[in-house]
Amino acid sequence: MRGRETKKKRRVRGVVDRITAGIVVVVIRHPEDPEAMMEIYVPCEKFKNRDLQEGDYVSVDLED
Repeated sequence: MRGRETKKKRRVRGVVDRITAGIVVVVIRHPEDPEAMMEIYVPCEKFKNRDLQEGDYVSVDLED
């Protein structure tokens, strides 16, 4: 695999905060500061077969 870096992915659980313009905003705990929160922006297409609402629990992949 020359020239390609493999990024570590880990799955984290979060809550849907809002959905705007085809983007789902998911709030998760910050990986380095457990008392802080962090927003992740994920396109709606990444959530197959789901009709998401605010407050739903979802899992997302975080790349390190």
